[in-house]
Amino acid sequence: MKYTRKILALLLTGLMAALCVVPTFAVSARYNTYSVIGDSIAAGYMLPGYKFGGKKKAAWHLQEGSYPWYIARAVGAKRTYQMAHGGYRTSDVRLILDDTYEGDFINGRRLPSVGKTREVDWTAMNKLRKEFRANIAKSDLITINIGSNDATQAFAVLLELVEDDVSILQAQAQMGLDPLENLGYTLAHVIQLTTNSITAARLVKLEADAFTGFSENFDTIIREIRRLNSHAKLVVMGVYNPVEVASIDTMLTNIQYGQIVTPVFDIFNNYMQFQSPMTKEYTYVDMVNIETYLGIGELNANPELLMDAHPTARGHRQMADQVLAVL
Repeated sequence: MKYTRKILALLLTGLMAALCVVPTFAVSARYNTYSVIGDSIAAGYMLPGYKFGGKKKAAWHLQEGSYPWYIARAVGAKRTYQMAHGGYRTSDVRLILDDTYEGDFINGRRLPSVGKTREVDWTAMNKLRKEFRANIAKSDLITINIGSNDATQAFAVLLELVEDDVSILQAQAQMGLDPLENLGYTLAHVIQLTTNSITAARLVKLEADAFTGFSENFDTIIREIRRLNSHAKLVVMGVYNPVEVASIDTMLTNIQYGQIVTPVFDIFNNYMQFQSPMTKEYTYVDMVNIETYLGIGELNANPELLMDAHPTARGHRQMADQVLAVL
């Protein structure tokens, strides 16, 4: 009896350990080769042990605990191409896939570049393109989580631009801002949006600029993926609202961030879900109630995480579960 209890205890411990790494949804579909396209969220930025893989290689290590890591295990993928890179916007992914696209003057900050001006290094870029495209062609499952940097860059530059009549791309290039990294600074001062109509109007214009570029780039990305691979299961993930579940009241009372930010993400997600002419080419999955560092109680204990919009470990599991639910 004594040994039986020990055996049962060991089995229970093993089961609990397994539950810690297995997403909630059981997946009947199996996929051998999985390609991950996205930005720092898909790359697993902020998770323990995260290391940037560099700009010159298309595929790099799969971050343990990231949502692609969970998905790969749930579907039994024998090979996973992790091609998500921190800072990627739709413009960057489009430049990798579309030979006719000239890009913009921020691409060098995200893609292989040369010199202090960060001009695109086309020798390195051509190698990256070849690898990126070959990986897509070999895959039977592809997830795309791109657009967060497109959607939030307006917030990142807004407060610097109230007096200047320049475009969102010009502003971001001038200041070298990475949208998600600077989102916290902007949100911390977003009270201006509630008191200054000119500032609010400026945000509308910036978001219109951002959305126009996003929609054009997104459609081309889907088209080019399908040109390379017509058979793979293609899942497009919506961009989550980083302040949707945040406890903002502990920082600034009476400021309803959601009322200001939510419409921005709704526009991007509505396009991907309903309005893109490419909607028949993919399965769209909304990302809702994703836990971010911005929304957890540990923020007060760790100021370095304050206002960071990336998903927590639990947030990555939530994202994985929402994707696995459609597979």
